[in-house]
Amino acid sequence: MKLYCFPRSGNSREVKIALHEKNIPFEAVNTHAPDFNREDAEFKKASPHGKVPAIIDGGVYMSEAFEINQYLEKKQPSPALLPADEASRAKIREWVAASDKNFVLKIGLLVIECLLKPKDQQKEETKEKLRAEIAARLADIDRMLEGREYLFGEYSLADISVTPHIAALPILGTGIPADLKNTTAWFARLQARPSFKQSAA
Repeated sequence: MKLYCFPRSGNSREVKIALHEKNIPFEAVNTHAPDFNREDAEFKKASPHGKVPAIIDGGVYMSEAFEINQYLEKKQPSPALLPADEASRAKIREWVAASDKNFVLKIGLLVIECLLKPKDQQKEETKEKLRAEIAARLADIDRMLEGREYLFGEYSLADISVTPHIAALPILGTGIPADLKNTTAWFARLQARPSFKQSAA
């Protein structure tokens, strides 16, 4: 399997985590490497819009992190990263779709404001607004984790979908608020999994 990725891309890291959890061998292709040709026909077939992550697996060409991770679950069901019953799977799909829009997107906007814009174009009020919105979503997660080790009980693609994005918060001038004990303990569990360290490469 070939994975088109970028080392600093949280979305790419989502797929790397799933691949390592499932022990699926893959070749990582850095699309930001000097010798990478972004007009490469195979890459464009896997990712028509030129975004990462994208995979080629035999005759399968696919992009979008969660779509890829659902494909990996079908390809190699063990160890399971989704529940067996469809109703529970649907809940996770729903949650990830909502989280991508109201949580992960906010983190992405904060990345742009803190790291990608020139210093003189960065707005402190925008940063603080985004940090407050992110903290509110982390509080939602804290309530969700009450009495649970992971978001939906067992470790799943839901946990993977937010792991690298939360991991990026410290370089964005924020993090998990100290009073969110459930979220703090949960994230420590995520960081302790071998896939977390493996996916950083």
